[in-house]
Amino acid sequence: MNKQQNNNSNNNSNNNKKNNDMSGLKHEKLLDREYQKKIVERKKRFLEDLKTEDGVFDNRTLLTLHGLLNGKHVDEFLGIINSGKESIVFSAIKENKYFAVKVYRVSTCDFKTMWKYIQGDPRFHLRKSSTRQIIHAWVEKEYRNLKRANNYVNSPKALLRRENILLMELISDDNGGAPSPRLKDAVNVDYSKFYELIREDLKTLYNDAQLVHGDLSEYNILVKDNEPVYIDFSQGVVVQHPLSKSLLIRDIKNICNFFKRKGVACDYKKLYKYITGEELQPIDEELANNY
Repeated sequence: MNKQQNNNSNNNSNNNKKNNDMSGLKHEKLLDREYQKKIVERKKRFLEDLKTEDGVFDNRTLLTLHGLLNGKHVDEFLGIINSGKESIVFSAIKENKYFAVKVYRVSTCDFKTMWKYIQGDPRFHLRKSSTRQIIHAWVEKEYRNLKRANNYVNSPKALLRRENILLMELISDDNGGAPSPRLKDAVNVDYSKFYELIREDLKTLYNDAQLVHGDLSEYNILVKDNEPVYIDFSQGVVVQHPLSKSLLIRDIKNICNFFKRKGVACDYKKLYKYITGEELQPIDEELANNY
C-alpha cells in the first residue's frame, strides 16, 4: 500500500469514527430530550392532580412547589405519604435521594391553636395579623425545632422551608422507597428496649436540646434500624415556654399509656422525675389535664 492509499484509509477510518460519534451524540441527545419530556409531562400531571386536593393547593402554594422543582431542590414529586386535616406530606426525589415535602393546608389550619404555641415562644415576636403569617411562623418553628432536635436525637434532617412548605429528609427503608413504619404499626419491636431508648431521648431533648416535643405518641415515632425516629415537631416548644411542663406531662402520659398496653412497666410520675429531676406537682398535672 502506497502512502496515498494509506492516507485515504486513515481518513476513511477517521470519518467513520466521526460519523459514529456524531450518530451516538445525536442518539444521546434524542434520548435525553425524550427523558426530559417524560419528566416534564409527569411533573405536569402530578401538579394537575394536586389541584384536585381540596383546600390544600391554592395558586401561591402551587407556585412554591414549582419553585422547589425550578430551584432543583427536588427533581420530582412521587406521591402522597400522609394526608391529615392540617397538612399533607409527599415523597420526592433528587439524584436518588428521597425527601419528604410537608405542605400545610392554608384553608383548614387551626390558627387559634397555632397562635397559642407561637406567642409564648421566646424565639418569635409575631403580631397576630394574618393567617398566612401565622402559617409561615408555624413552618419556621417546626424547621427550627427539627434543626435543634437533629443535634441530639434521631429525627428527619430539616433542609428548607418556603412559606407553608417544609422540605426534609425522608425516613425510609434502605432502598429509599417505602417510608419507615410508625411505632403504632411496626412489627417485631422489642418494646422494653424501645421504651428505654425513648426514655433516654426524652431526657436528652429536655435537658440538652431544651426542647419538648409537644405532641408525642406512637403515631409520630418511626421505627428504623430498631431505633426510634421522632417526627412532627410543629407543636414542639422550648423549655422556657409557659406550656412546656403541660406538654411534657402530656407526652409522658401518651408514651406510658402505649407501652403499658405492650406489657412494659411504666410510671409517668417516675418518668417525669427522671427527665426533669423534679417531682411532678399536682397543680402542674391538673394544668396539663385541663389543657
